[in-house]
Amino acid sequence: MAIDDIFKALDKEADEESGLALEAAREQAKGIIEDAEAQAAKVRDARVVAARARAAVRSARVLNAARLDSRRLLSGVKERTLSDAFDEALTQMDSLRGTAEYKALFRALASEALEGLSGDVTVTVHPADKALANDALKASGLTGSVDVTGSSRGGLTVSADGGHVLRRNTVEDRIGKFRRTSQSDIARIIA
Repeated sequence: MAIDDIFKALDKEADEESGLALEAAREQAKGIIEDAEAQAAKVRDARVVAARARAAVRSARVLNAARLDSRRLLSGVKERTLSDAFDEALTQMDSLRGTAEYKALFRALASEALEGLSGDVTVTVHPADKALANDALKASGLTGSVDVTGSSRGGLTVSADGGHVLRRNTVEDRIGKFRRTSQSDIARIIA
């Protein structure tokens, strides 16, 4: 029996050693698994952070592009509105010709254009303004002629000093000048 006892003792010792080795292996495996899970979580978290950052950048780009497109569209609408308003003002001038208001306007434009000139002048007007131009020329005390080849919606062009002095004082010129000087103010108002 002594050999049986020795074998039993050896089996018991082997079982204990293999149990300890197995427990150590399990603990080591558990540590490896925990470490792998921690590393995987770090990688996953880093990828989530990177994906969020990329998404935020893309979102900002899309938002900025949309804002820019919106501003361009709004600017285009404002520009068209402003242009349409000035075009409408010119169109309204067509219906003003022949009224007392137009006669007063023409006299003011002519007086301004003829002021300070001397000698022979040529006043160019639309055919409908011939009588007004003759009256203005007489009122100025200047000598000259009225040329009815103009196509302005109102006002006149004066040539003096043998063509060296040219003064345009037409409705189109006045509205154009007002448009250039007031466009930013008007755009700000309709903003």
